[in-house]
Amino acid sequence: MLDLVAIEQIKQLKARYFRGIDTCNLDLLRTLFADEVKIRFDSPTYQLELNGLDEAMAFYSTSFTNRRFGMHNGHTPEIEVNGDEATGRWYLNDVFINLDAQTLLNGSAIYEDAYIKVDGEWRILRTGYKRLLEMITPLGTEWNITSKPIN
Repeated sequence: MLDLVAIEQIKQLKARYFRGIDTCNLDLLRTLFADEVKIRFDSPTYQLELNGLDEAMAFYSTSFTNRRFGMHNGHTPEIEVNGDEATGRWYLNDVFINLDAQTLLNGSAIYEDAYIKVDGEWRILRTGYKRLLEMITPLGTEWNITSKPIN
């Protein structure tokens, strides 16, 4: 039988993750991960592996700033719950602007996650994606970027 309450709680958790990234809200992000979180991002242009909450927070604090920001949309979740553990697969569509490198990335990926309940709350135990598509173009002088992250 499907645990629809747990599935909805995990959907809300992942929504807060995407919002935390896009608003550069480190306080929020810190509450979403288990202490022993493992993160791995695989792309044609980079591979990154992070172990533990401290490494994760160091990464997010330098990767999403008022000079590096974007829009991350997770779609079509496939979530399986087994007691206090769960797995999820999400389709990602994202846009990332890097003002330091003057680039725009538009891409898609598949996230694969593992979740665990900690003190009655779902947390991300493992997350990461494998890129399906990555288009990187230079920001031209005709670009007028009028919005920046909240924080």
